[in-house]
Order: sequence, then C-alpha cells, then structure tokens
Amino acid sequence: MSYFKKLTFLKVLTTIAWADGEITQSELNILKSFYRKFNLDKGELAELRHYLAAPASKKEQTELYDQLVHELSDESEKEEILTALESMEQANKRIGNEEKELVSQFRALLEKTSVTKRSLGKIRNLLGKTIFSHARGKNLDLEKYFKRKVLKKVELKAARSGVKVNLPEDKLYFICLLGALMASVSNVDGHFDNSEKKVFKKELSGYFDFKNQELEILFEVIIELTKHGFDSHEVTTELNNLVSYNERIDIANCMLAVGGADGELSHEEAEEIRRITKALRIPHKVFIEAKMKVVSRLRRL
Repeated sequence: MSYFKKLTFLKVLTTIAWADGEITQSELNILKSFYRKFNLDKGELAELRHYLAAPASKKEQTELYDQLVHELSDESEKEEILTALESMEQANKRIGNEEKELVSQFRALLEKTSVTKRSLGKIRNLLGKTIFSHARGKNLDLEKYFKRKVLKKVELKAARSGVKVNLPEDKLYFICLLGALMASVSNVDGHFDNSEKKVFKKELSGYFDFKNQELEILFEVIIELTKHGFDSHEVTTELNNLVSYNERIDIANCMLAVGGADGELSHEEAEEIRRITKALRIPHKVFIEAKMKVVSRLRRL
C-alpha cells in the first residue's frame, strides 16, 4: 500500500475512535497495534500522533473521508488495499480476532461495493463495529468494586431485614450507577430533604418493579456509598458504554426531577446536572430544553 493510502486509512481509523469524543486506553492499544502492523516509520508515526492527541475537526474529517473515497475509486486501487490487508493478516500470526474480522468484512465490503460517499458510511460503521466493538466493555475495576462492596452491602441489609432482592447483578449495577448521579445532584446544595428522597425513590422505582422493602435497601446502600464520594467521571463513562443515547436522556430527566423535588431547581443543582449531562454526551441545547420544562412546571405550582 502506498505511503498516502496507508496513512489515509489509519487517519480515518483514528477519527472513528474519536467519534464519541474520547479514545479509551483499549482503543488506543488497538490503534497502536494497527500502526505497528502497517510497519510505519518514525515520520509516519509523527504524522499520526496529533490525530491521537485530539479529535480532528469536522472539516478535516470530511477531507479525509473524501480522500479515502478517491483512493478507493477504481478497481486497481481497491485491489492494492485488499492485497495489503491480506498480506498484513498473513504476516502476523498473532493478529487478533477483532483484526481478522475487520480484514474479512472490509474485504467483503470492498469486493461487492462501488465506493462512494454513501457507501463510505457503511465502511465507517463497519470499522467502528469490528475493530472497536470490544474496546468499550464494562469498566472492570468499577464492576469489581460494585461486586465487592455494593452487592455485599445489599446482601447483608437484605438478610438482616429478611428481604430477598431478586434483581440480576447487571440491573443492580445500573441502578447503583444511576443512583450515584442522582445522589450527587441531591447533595450538591448541602442538604437532602424528604421531598428529594421521595422523588429519588420514585425515579429509581420507575426503572424496575421494586417491592417497597427492596427499594428501601437499595436507597440506603446508594446513599451510604455516595457519602464516601465516588468518581463521577468513571460513572458517566460507564453509563456511556452501557446505555443508549435515549436512555441517557432519561437519566438527565431523572436528575432534573430530583433537583426540582423541593419546589425549586437551584443554580448549584442545575450546574451539577449540566456538568453531568455534558459528560453523558448530551448536547447543551437538549439539556437547556429539558431544564426549561422543569423550571416552567415549577413556576406553575
């Protein structure tokens, strides 16, 4: 593969890793692995370095995608890239399953597709779903902490109360992540009154069909854990990995409901929710619209 085609392909791959606003360590490791397998020299690595440091602008991304379309525009150029990918696969006995899947599906797509701007979207989706599909799993450290601390607390409290909590671990995990964010909103102004606690429980119960005693136990555990502090960045990153955009919108609405439970959405509460929604990759415009709905409702009370 020529110097330019090789770099274009890897630059596009890197912009795809940045698609959601960050590159995880797992994604970074995958990218560096690909860089090595393409036998880049120091000059080529230097050219790619700034793509790893920060996301490319929309203008630059468009130019890169247009360039890739151009470089895949005829059969001879397409064949050159396929040959290079096959050579890479054969030359590296340690190539991983994700990379094998990428090469296989990329080859199949190129063989049956005339590459245009429209089909480039398919290529972009393919790269994201294959090479990076396993790079955004659960945060193992956070999950381990959850199983060691949170589940243990739930089990002990349930045993003392003679209550059986029947929710699967993954649902309990989600409830605790959600509860941690809602608790941070409740506590931001220095007090957590009964009206906020009531709405907090109501929002939690809206996700799953809790019995009253189950809900009380989960509520107590969440409040105890958040008193000791938690890394909100870790929690929002985990939720970004585990739930859809629409589900994150629901989480934002839950936080706004808790913030306005006492009849007023304070500046501190609104700022905390704004900070969290930004970390949940919710556009500022969407946050403002949701906030104004709550403010308008509170004014009518």
